[in-house]
Amino acid sequence: MLTAVHVIFGTLALAAAPAALLVRKGGTWHRRFGWAFGLTMAVVLFSAGFMWQAKGHVFLVPLGIISGYLAINGYRVTARRRRRPASRFQDGADIAAAVAVIAAGLGAAYLAIWPSSSLLRSIAPALLGIGAIGISFGLNDVLGFFGSRMRAGWLLAHFAALIAAYISAVTAFLVINAHHAPMLLRWILPSALGGSVIVAYTLRTVRFAWPVASATPWGHRIRVRLGQLTLFGWKIGSGRTL
Repeated sequence: MLTAVHVIFGTLALAAAPAALLVRKGGTWHRRFGWAFGLTMAVVLFSAGFMWQAKGHVFLVPLGIISGYLAINGYRVTARRRRRPASRFQDGADIAAAVAVIAAGLGAAYLAIWPSSSLLRSIAPALLGIGAIGISFGLNDVLGFFGSRMRAGWLLAHFAALIAAYISAVTAFLVINAHHAPMLLRWILPSALGGSVIVAYTLRTVRFAWPVASATPWGHRIRVRLGQLTLFGWKIGSGRTL
């Protein structure tokens, strides 16, 4: 029963994220598909926790934390943007979550550097890369609370976090089902492709940036001219100045 729930909701998660990318950004269906992706990912991670425990794969614990954080953070970014006034409690919870994902990333890196089994040795590069992703996202979010931000930074963070969460879902699907492909390739290929999209969008977005004064708690901000990146016929970014 638990396996069936995991498979059904995992399939829905794999379908919901591309649907959110293909509809108008910020529109009703974009939000609906986005929430569908977040909820289905929550069920997938919850059910997977019991399945991983039965198999005794300790390395899946930090990976699950990183995946969950990426999915949640994609929504927290937009919530922080809309929230007025600022909430110390919610900001504290977000910082605590970022610290937790940094710890999970360090845990994954530890298992990669000092593997205790042949399985860990075979996927050590993937564990090291995923750990680095968790650490980089966590550090970026922690520093964002205490340093300067970009006026369009929420958009970049929202896009990057949810694409990274989708990468984790695709990776899990390939690891379980793509039996004919080498194990290491199943772990690395989704991150390589998805990471390239994130990097390309970031570079296009921040290509034109200059500082502007701000009286907010974030200090000085950056004004950004959004670039455009075409992905499967869909243009990310508007080309306008924020």
